[in-house]
Amino acid sequence: MSGLKLQPDCNPCVVDADDEKARLDGEIADRVAAMSPSTRLLYNRIGDAIPDALVHRLEARKPVFVIAHVASSEWRESAFDAVCMAMNSTVRTDFMLYGVQHHHVPSDEIARRAWQRKSRRERTQHVLSMLANGITVVALAPGEELDPAALVIADMELDLARILVDDIEAMMAHSFPGSSFVWPDDIPASTIEPSWIDLAIRRSTTLSEALQFLVAIHGRTNDDPGGPRLEDLHGYGAAGLWGRRLVETLCDYRAGRLTWGDVDGGALLVGPPGTGKTLFASALARSTGLQFFPTSYAGWQSAGEGHLGTVLKEMSRIFAEASANAPSVIFIDEIDTLQARGSTGRHDDWWRSIINALLESLDGTSRREGVIVIAACNDDRGLDPALVRSGRLDRKFFIGLPDENDLARILSHHLPDIPEAEIQPAAVTLAGSTSGADAARIARDARQRARCEGRTATGADLLAVALPPEDRPELVQRRIAVHEAGHAVAILSRGSVPNSLSIVTATGGSVSHDRLDTELLLPDFNARLAILLAGRAAEEVVLGAVSAGAGGAQSSDLGSATGLAILMEGRLGLGSRIAVTETTDERTVERRLRMAYADALLAAMRHRRAIEALAELALEKRVLGKSALAKFWRSMAPTGA
Repeated sequence: MSGLKLQPDCNPCVVDADDEKARLDGEIADRVAAMSPSTRLLYNRIGDAIPDALVHRLEARKPVFVIAHVASSEWRESAFDAVCMAMNSTVRTDFMLYGVQHHHVPSDEIARRAWQRKSRRERTQHVLSMLANGITVVALAPGEELDPAALVIADMELDLARILVDDIEAMMAHSFPGSSFVWPDDIPASTIEPSWIDLAIRRSTTLSEALQFLVAIHGRTNDDPGGPRLEDLHGYGAAGLWGRRLVETLCDYRAGRLTWGDVDGGALLVGPPGTGKTLFASALARSTGLQFFPTSYAGWQSAGEGHLGTVLKEMSRIFAEASANAPSVIFIDEIDTLQARGSTGRHDDWWRSIINALLESLDGTSRREGVIVIAACNDDRGLDPALVRSGRLDRKFFIGLPDENDLARILSHHLPDIPEAEIQPAAVTLAGSTSGADAARIARDARQRARCEGRTATGADLLAVALPPEDRPELVQRRIAVHEAGHAVAILSRGSVPNSLSIVTATGGSVSHDRLDTELLLPDFNARLAILLAGRAAEEVVLGAVSAGAGGAQSSDLGSATGLAILMEGRLGLGSRIAVTETTDERTVERRLRMAYADALLAAMRHRRAIEALAELALEKRVLGKSALAKFWRSMAPTGA
């Protein structure tokens, strides 16, 4: 009888074990190959993160408890599949593949809605009730928490909340082998939902096609599920503290521990353009998990024919939609576009109707529980007083330019691969003259500069972008330096220190300083006029002639000084009349400006040596931060600057 003959040193049991291992390896490989792209992305992130203690529990068929923090609720399903597949790959037995009951929390859409309404304690009790058998995987979206005790008993806790460009690149490289890939700098990787990632890759035959699909989807996404959260932002001071407290308050409100009357219903953000007021509002909405409804007067007016009826209808629609999706956040940008009632002779009926309708929406009978209203403007002095009364936009926060410490954290957020020590010099150089939006642009340009050379960005790239080569004539540079030094010395001589002085090409020249709280007396306003005119005065005293650099737009030195003088004469009761009026005599305004300019000239003569010295220092350094300006002024004090 013929049959298979084993070699003398061959063991049948060993052959069977090898066959079993090969079979399981094949099943694992097939299941990994069948994973969706978004699941593979998270599966790659998990890697070898499964601890030995968890492996031992799996092999002993003990209950297992895993917590995964995900970027958003849309990533739950991918996280569940990735975690289970990672454990399968580690413990390769039939037990893991087929013989274990898996508890996914929350398990489906109905459970997800109930889960989001639960308090932290209720979520914890729900999870603990499921730990007696099988494998329990809990996916926590932002804002969802468990009691600390639950974290202690977890066999593994995974941080899958950040979707990085490296994750996208690895996924694309696997899906389209041999193709080069560059993710667009202006699209955060976390803004794409997993369902769109899966659809784009499965429908595309090339990487370029998939990338175009994802970029197009991002452009059509209005609710912006990605982007930074409030805890990712820096440099917001009291506004940031208020926002973080609001997040905590809303958690208590959702848990039923507080009523809506305990929640702040609104706030006003005031500050120059580019300081991140819109970013703050959207980040607050993400951190609270609330629907975000950005709007503005321009949006109301452009929604229809521009008639009063259509403007009011669009305003009401926004508030009604926010109420229907409560709790939610409405963000009204550039609210200073709305003219205060009684402030204009012409079209006052128009603005009165709009203000009245907005007030009704803010706290009238049409206001529903669950709507937070945040507004923003560059200058709040012209707002209707009723808008900022209690119960409306009664919290006011000034959003200024970030200081060097906050700027360093902002740049580090956008350039995580650059060591902090290499970012600090650029932060010190740009502090006080660079907004959060400017910092994001600078970081993007630094990455692009490095990418063109096939490498990652460094501190040298950051400095090269932050301080581009100077190509203006030396005479122009010197005049700008003298002009800005005049402003800075005028501020220093009054006992305050500017945040920065910059003569960098991108800014053209600027001095940033905080708005001082005063008694609003006539000398306070005259001092502000003198500071606005100090740059022009420095040019005349030091260089012998003035340029047109102080004039131009309404935001220029002369434009701002003229606007302030008109305000003093027409509405503040600090001029020749006490009536509040929009019409002022041009000769009276000119006389006031001439008097302020005479004060600025006398101050420039008195501090000429300091202006010249600071101008030379500015030409050398190009940007001076607050500490550098304070040090300079201390060095000038013994000489009677």
